Amino acid sequence: MENRSVIVKYSEHNYLPTPTNFTFFWCKFIPFQILRFIILTLKIIKIVVKGHS
Repeated sequence: MENRSVIVKYSEHNYLPTPTNFTFFWCKFIPFQILRFIILTLKIIKIVVKGHS
């Protein structure tokens, strides 16, 4: 016989974890969001410059 794993529908593993207060803090902390925006923008610029050279 084959050894098959059973998938349980709607089990706890199928849902996203609940964010903690610490996660919410970093999501709402404006200086951190500005820093993330700058880093992401620089990465995009780097990719575009490589594509045009």
